[in-house]
Amino acid sequence: MVHLLDNIYRERSPARKRARPSVSRGHPKAETSAKASVNASARVSTNAREEGKPASSPELFTKRALIVVESEGAVFDSLSRNHERAYLPAFAGCFSWGFDAAACSELWRRLALSSKLRGQEPLLILLSALRLLNRSAPSIRRAAVIRVLDSYLAAPTRDPLGFASSPKGSPERLILDWISMSDSLLDEEGYAPEFPTASAFLKTMKSLAPGARILVYSSLPEAVALNQWEMAGLGDCFLRIAGAERGDFAGYLRTALKNGYDTDPILVVGTTSIAWQAAQAVGARFYPVMPEKEEESWTHLEKEFFPAFMRGEASLVERDSRDFIRMMLEDIDLSSTAKA
Repeated sequence: MVHLLDNIYRERSPARKRARPSVSRGHPKAETSAKASVNASARVSTNAREEGKPASSPELFTKRALIVVESEGAVFDSLSRNHERAYLPAFAGCFSWGFDAAACSELWRRLALSSKLRGQEPLLILLSALRLLNRSAPSIRRAAVIRVLDSYLAAPTRDPLGFASSPKGSPERLILDWISMSDSLLDEEGYAPEFPTASAFLKTMKSLAPGARILVYSSLPEAVALNQWEMAGLGDCFLRIAGAERGDFAGYLRTALKNGYDTDPILVVGTTSIAWQAAQAVGARFYPVMPEKEEESWTHLEKEFFPAFMRGEASLVERDSRDFIRMMLEDIDLSSTAKA
């Protein structure tokens, strides 16, 4: 994973990564494959009729559609793993100050994984967590860290290594200590595992819906994201992948609309407010992958929602999204997660 000191909130890439010169997935045989799939399906149906048996092949969707998938947290279990194993223990170790460490850990877990901050950069989550703690138990020391971090995040350019010249115990060094501790814990990790049901769905798309095109948006640098997908055996499951250097998620969707997808049905599959707001910005339908219910979410997408979406009947099988909307809108009640 990419070091926090190099690129804040970019996953560090393990030594085994391999760069690729191109992130496009052109499909010169896509039309031929689609026709072959349709013909194969027709042959199965014909043979079944001749034998007096129903066809056993799944429903085939040949109409054009654009599926845009959020990589981190939706396809790969990177959000939970990185926060649970690195950012959370570093926060409890560096900033608990008068609070029970377990309560601080639960506060971070709620903010990072089950709130509208899910998927946001860790330094922004750190700022929010410190503000919540200081609201409950005001601290001059914590307030000083908040001021420094707030100014740092608002700066047009960021260089956390600039904190190294500050004296030991200063707000700048405390922030740098948290970054360094997080990085040392992330050093022990490789690529995050993919959710099996997400992998299964993506691998069946070419045969199930030859008219659909899959784009991927990742918060990681593009080369790292591409390597992660390829190492998971998903390198041929998408048309294009965009990393953080391509801009925000909403901008990526707008670019897609300008490149020939403006007349196609668009489905955004994601797990964060970033993906949700991006879908809203372009008027796309959004399918939430719920935290701690990822496998269930992907199974429902494959079996129920996606077929209905391709038939233009998605509203008939819409999942109850109240839990996701609540996660996006509710404020954290500090009294339920932390105590002085």
